[in-house]
Amino acid sequence: MRVACSKKLHVITADDFVIRTAGYWALRAAKAAGSDEHAQRWLGWPLDMVREYESSHGKLLDRELDDESEAPSPGWFALINRHDRRIMGALVIAVSQLNRVEIGGYLAPQYRGRGFGAQLFTLGSVLAHTHLGLPEIYAGTETGNIACRQSLLKAGFTYTDGPAQHTLPNGRMVDSVWFKSAVAREATCRPRWLWRRWARVR
Repeated sequence: MRVACSKKLHVITADDFVIRTAGYWALRAAKAAGSDEHAQRWLGWPLDMVREYESSHGKLLDRELDDESEAPSPGWFALINRHDRRIMGALVIAVSQLNRVEIGGYLAPQYRGRGFGAQLFTLGSVLAHTHLGLPEIYAGTETGNIACRQSLLKAGFTYTDGPAQHTLPNGRMVDSVWFKSAVAREATCRPRWLWRRWARVR
């Protein structure tokens, strides 16, 4: 596994896939990968955001992703198949309203149910701890999302305290369960968009 970065692009390369800061097309493909009905059961994005990708969903999932353009949303990372350069899923790292760094992620339809969720969150942990130097990251999911819960546990997360309910972006309230990963690391990269916000809430 190799980790590299420039000023605005962070990349982790494994045997079969790479996770990197999402440039313009990678971000669009990543959002298309989560815009289907099954994913939205758990993600709950606003309806206008979901509709934005209805007509281009298939084309974006099949697009070869070679761009390394400046990230329009620096907290978004694309999981990309190294062999065909198509989108596999997405990871998001942000400082939440609970004043802690949270990580979230999902897979494109064709990669669900194949064990890639644990690998997605494992790479996310490497990115957050080893590269960005964050000692603690949190993840929450709906109580009934067994696949996500199992993926987080396999990736080394453990159960922790958190709000019993969570409001999704579309306003739907769900019962939630929370996880934590804690690893003391020296940061190899400190992106301003994350560390400035995180420092203000410590």
